Amino acid sequence: MSEFFTQWLPHAGSALVFASAATVIVRRFIANRATQSLIFGSVFLACLVPLPEFSLSHYLRVLTGDLSITGFIILGLAACQSFRPGESGPKHAKLLAPALAIVLVSLVLYPTALGLTYFDLYAFGYYPIILGPIIFVLFASALWFGLTLSAVLLATGFLAFALGILESDNLWDYLLDPVITIYALYLVIKNRHQLTNFRVTQHHIEVMLAVTISTFLLFAIYLAKFNHDAFRHEFVIEDGFIEWCTVIVLFSTMLVCGKRFLILRRVRPPLFLTVTMLLTLLCLFGAGEEISWGQRLFGLETPDYLKDKNAQGELGIHNLVVEINGEEVKLNKLIFGTGLALALLIYLSVATPLYRKNDRVRSFFNAIAAPMPRNYHIAGYLLIVATVELLIDSSKRGEMTEFAGSIMFALNVIYPYNPEIFDPKKSL
Repeated sequence: MSEFFTQWLPHAGSALVFASAATVIVRRFIANRATQSLIFGSVFLACLVPLPEFSLSHYLRVLTGDLSITGFIILGLAACQSFRPGESGPKHAKLLAPALAIVLVSLVLYPTALGLTYFDLYAFGYYPIILGPIIFVLFASALWFGLTLSAVLLATGFLAFALGILESDNLWDYLLDPVITIYALYLVIKNRHQLTNFRVTQHHIEVMLAVTISTFLLFAIYLAKFNHDAFRHEFVIEDGFIEWCTVIVLFSTMLVCGKRFLILRRVRPPLFLTVTMLLTLLCLFGAGEEISWGQRLFGLETPDYLKDKNAQGELGIHNLVVEINGEEVKLNKLIFGTGLALALLIYLSVATPLYRKNDRVRSFFNAIAAPMPRNYHIAGYLLIVATVELLIDSSKRGEMTEFAGSIMFALNVIYPYNPEIFDPKKSL
């Protein structure tokens, strides 16, 4: 069955594209919907009719390429909506959300596929150990927010990839293609006045990031147990997706803190601004350390002194090895492991309860610009630590703590329990 689809779907896709294009042209001259439907069907079938050598779809395929599963569904729905009796024109409201997503993803994907960036996101589709969890995050989020069509497109594309019904071995080719990207861009431009209806709220961000943490932790547990080589050498590889996500999250948090400093610099006392700037620099330090300050990215050489003192022979400080009482100790474990865990424990179990119950403590933490955690932040921190330490059996599990912990830290800083202290219109 899969061989049948593999042989015929590309030709059906080319025929669908050509029939849709022909119908768009015909619609300008013929208003009758029944006639338009007849022309669409006739052109579609004509493209598939076997000729002495090849059908017309063989030649059209050279122009259109292979249509993705997403392309089949969207063009098919667009055709059905256009030919629906009693409609004055095609209704694209339901298609606008996935069309906008397709355009945004394509703006990132295709430049990387052409070698214009450091990453090649297209390569992730051949062995979707990273792309798979991302698809699930988007699928679950789409269902949560009622974007049923988007969820169906993701699920259908992934299922088709699992069954191998297209010739391509790349998951991206089941989800996107140039033709559907162009059509999606057309829909977005044509319906640009409706784009104001798409607003990303705090609730959207919190739900998506919570789903992201849960999905990747569960996937990490599975890989660490059943395919440890894939976990170690693909999932949490140096300069891989997990590491760069941590960098992007910390850098984004840094920008938020920096923006707060600029907005509040005239209405908050020096202590408040100093702590805000220190938090900004802390995020910058964390992001820089995560990628060794761009050493591998820019091909920088490690000084001889650091080569001897750094466990990985890199520029970063957190991998330095120091001697304490005659024993070599990694700063990573001493400060960023034990020290950070102790600080987090005090922050969650001592500072937070006191903040909520004692007015003087609350005033103190507000005065030093401390973003206090909400209940779900507290639960998130504890679940992340417990999950990674108890369920992920790998020496590289710390990468998952950094990944999930940085996301929860970002949520804590950006959406704190006490957001009013960062409002310039309100006093402390």
